Amino acid sequence: MLSGTHRQVDMSAGRVRLQSILVLLVILTAIVATVAYGAVSAEGVRNRLSSKIRERYKVKNLVIKVIPFQSDYWTQRGRFKSIVISADRIERKGIAIRNAYTKAFDVTLDIRELYEELDVETKSRKKTVFSGRIYKDDLNKLLVFKETPIEDLAIEFEDNKLVCTGTYRFGFGHNLRMVGKLKVEDHRTVHFVPTAVSVNGIPLPAGPLRALLNKINPLIDFQTIPLKPRIDTIEVKDDYILVKG
Repeated sequence: MLSGTHRQVDMSAGRVRLQSILVLLVILTAIVATVAYGAVSAEGVRNRLSSKIRERYKVKNLVIKVIPFQSDYWTQRGRFKSIVISADRIERKGIAIRNAYTKAFDVTLDIRELYEELDVETKSRKKTVFSGRIYKDDLNKLLVFKETPIEDLAIEFEDNKLVCTGTYRFGFGHNLRMVGKLKVEDHRTVHFVPTAVSVNGIPLPAGPLRALLNKINPLIDFQTIPLKPRIDTIEVKDDYILVKG
């Protein structure tokens, strides 16, 4: 039988061998990645981000800046000091944002996805700064993508509030009017929260109202925006809503 000392030596040796294997696997993974798509560079990442964003979004005057850490070790692993994406206009699935600006700090991208699949997957980021405007006309175009029982659904801005009107199809057509505000949920989505809802001047019952809101909300999903910015505030202006994060 092995003594306690011998067992400890064997266990220590086993741990050393396991650590050596793990280190070797990391090195082999890096070598395979380099062979597959060459050395990663900030410029290469910028070009691929630009290509993918232009492929998936309608953009105007897109500008991308990728700032690496001093050590190339992190660049090869898709981690960068900051990434800035700005555009005069960026649109996807009806969501059109003007004067869009996103900056992510200490951000890590999935390099395999970016280089092999040409997809943008943010694995982590320390924080983001975001600002953008969504104009009333663009917001109304977004409503076309919402499958609701409301015909000609439209939004107007009145006294820092949103007023939604349309024809509520329940038997015969009825005039719907909803007054409410916008609320940021989970720093990711924007929801319409009504304060008064009526059909032909009569308050809409809770059941149909919940069903209607489930069709409308989330009104805007910012997880579809590059780098998935964190949203903190939303403010209604004269003809647009200002979003910041």
